[in-house]
Amino acid sequence: MSRSTDPAAPGRLRRLTLAAVPPLLVLLVPTILVGLYGDRLPDRAYIESWATHTSYAPTWDGWLSGRRLSLVLYEATLLLPFLSCWRVPQVQRVVVALSFAAIASLTTSTVLELTALLDSPGPVARPAWHLGTEIAVTVVAAVLGYRASGPVPGPPEVTAVPPPHAPAMALGPHQRVLFVTSAWSVRRLVFAAVLGALAVVSAGNGSGAWQGTALLALWALFEAAQARTSLQIDGSGITVRATWLPALRRTAPYSRVRFAEARDRAPEGRYKLDDSSTGWGVVNGKGPVLALSLSDDRWLVYSTREAPTAAALVNGWLSRQRQGGAA
Repeated sequence: MSRSTDPAAPGRLRRLTLAAVPPLLVLLVPTILVGLYGDRLPDRAYIESWATHTSYAPTWDGWLSGRRLSLVLYEATLLLPFLSCWRVPQVQRVVVALSFAAIASLTTSTVLELTALLDSPGPVARPAWHLGTEIAVTVVAAVLGYRASGPVPGPPEVTAVPPPHAPAMALGPHQRVLFVTSAWSVRRLVFAAVLGALAVVSAGNGSGAWQGTALLALWALFEAAQARTSLQIDGSGITVRATWLPALRRTAPYSRVRFAEARDRAPEGRYKLDDSSTGWGVVNGKGPVLALSLSDDRWLVYSTREAPTAAALVNGWLSRQRQGGAA
């Protein structure tokens, strides 16, 4: 099925702008605050980790120079995944949410810590309410960023029957399809354990930069939640879900599937429950996979030894529906 336009294009410029502009606050807000209140601040920037290492605290000019480097790093960190997923608006929405969340968190921390130093000769103790405020602002900003990025454009639908070379199981007019299988990923379990250990070490160091520790902990939970997955094929489509996190699921309706095939290995690319430019799914090492060609020129892939049976079921269902024989 051919198409003349990229279905991911609508809203892309908006998402790119929302991802790229917020990091400018990393430099803009501190510069304004230092310019306005420079005569009421101590000689050194007792902010962030410098508050506990006063002998190394930089001047305000030196601290602002470091923020300029941060600006470049944040822009690169956000824009590289955005550009690498140029045709995947789902990932771009997440990048926008992360942009809003990260910059809101860092800016809030800077504002709170800098204003706490007003009329102070040196470092001051950080009030307990600072942390709660930063977390609340971060969560709200992430939600606002996700909503501001706009809706995801709908993919094109497929009406053609699977090609003759695709294996298909003949289905009677009243037969239904149901196929269920599951898989474990030892690699994800090991990776989650490593991330969890790093989070524990980070928390044990007593660092005031809670964002890194929280990110490691959330990442560990996210990886562990995907260690066991399942594939279900029924009348609604093809669903892949994380067994330990039911909310983490994705369904490809039949209207988006061109055909299915069993392969000895997955097509080249990255396949997870999130999106990539090549597709999504679950691939656990080498071995047979069920590969579904989607209407947006990507793949849904799932590792299973029953791939031939699953592919034949999907193609049989597609053929019956698109030939006008669906009940």
